[in-house]
Amino acid sequence: MNTEQLQVDRIQEKTKALGPGCRAVVWFHGCSRGCPGCIAAEMNRSEEFESCTPQQLADRICALEGIEGITLSGGEPMDQPAGALAEFLRQIRARTGLSVMVYTGYLLDELKPMPGKPEILGMIDILVDGPYRQELDHGELWRGSSNQTIHMLSDRYAVLADGLPMRKGRPVEFDILQSGVLRFTGIPPRDFRKKLEAELNKKQFDIHW
Repeated sequence: MNTEQLQVDRIQEKTKALGPGCRAVVWFHGCSRGCPGCIAAEMNRSEEFESCTPQQLADRICALEGIEGITLSGGEPMDQPAGALAEFLRQIRARTGLSVMVYTGYLLDELKPMPGKPEILGMIDILVDGPYRQELDHGELWRGSSNQTIHMLSDRYAVLADGLPMRKGRPVEFDILQSGVLRFTGIPPRDFRKKLEAELNKKQFDIHW
């Protein structure tokens, strides 16, 4: 059994904002890419994250009901230990019928020769690849910028592929926690946080992300 740890920032148990259908989302902590304008930059600098084994993370996902898949984001999922990430996905595949969608700042062709990555890619249904580029952020569905590509790595969602690169509209879901923290799920428009903070500050709301 793999004893390497996965670093997890948070888990969203249900959302319709990041991929087809109702999904759980795992945000992994840490990223080596450093794309300018990244909405997760503060999260990646934080020291508040959970370390867990592939078994522990799989147990949490397998206990969820009413979802058709999981989406892995971050941070950078592909910066996690390859053996641990592969073991987590093996358990998801063996124990559930959930689909797997992954966001990565790496290109698919960059990942293919990396140690351990071909096995991981073989367990992914949808891969959204490429670095975020602010100047190409035009509201593309499921993508932060138009240079990113949606790869259907299995036939599970092949029916959705036609016309998908041209589709726009990115839903964003909000939660206000009891601690007063405003949390959102989805890919917001460019400068979203800056504009929202400005408007809420006018109404004397103190916002913590």
